[in-house]
Amino acid sequence: MFTRLAHVCLNVKNLDRSLAFYTKLGFKPRFEFTRKGGRFGAYLEIAPDNFLEMFENPDMGAPVNTGIAHFCLESADLDQTMAQLRANGVEFTEKKLGCDDTYQIWLRDPDGNAFEVHQYTPTSRQLTGGDVEADW
Repeated sequence: MFTRLAHVCLNVKNLDRSLAFYTKLGFKPRFEFTRKGGRFGAYLEIAPDNFLEMFENPDMGAPVNTGIAHFCLESADLDQTMAQLRANGVEFTEKKLGCDDTYQIWLRDPDGNAFEVHQYTPTSRQLTGGDVEADW
């Protein structure tokens, strides 16, 4: 029925600031949303057929729990990704092996939206299946 997650949509306080942050991560702008000639949103390509959509809301406060806890980006080489993030001045948590046997780091965008970047291992449960005892 479904083939993949098409995109994640974020509300952001300042579109220019968020575009600057996500393009530091290597996301590529695909198109913008306008209303009455003014830009209010953007669509960014993360990787082939994977996108992030953003809409500016200058009046928004801190991120509100909308039922979506976070999104996650996959990396084929997390150490290389971390080096690139450091070079671009992007802060992130220390790398850790999650209880699902997948390496992960966490970032926050300028509006405080938390998201994960992970790298599968040969024993990652996403690849092997099997239950996981949560450690959080």
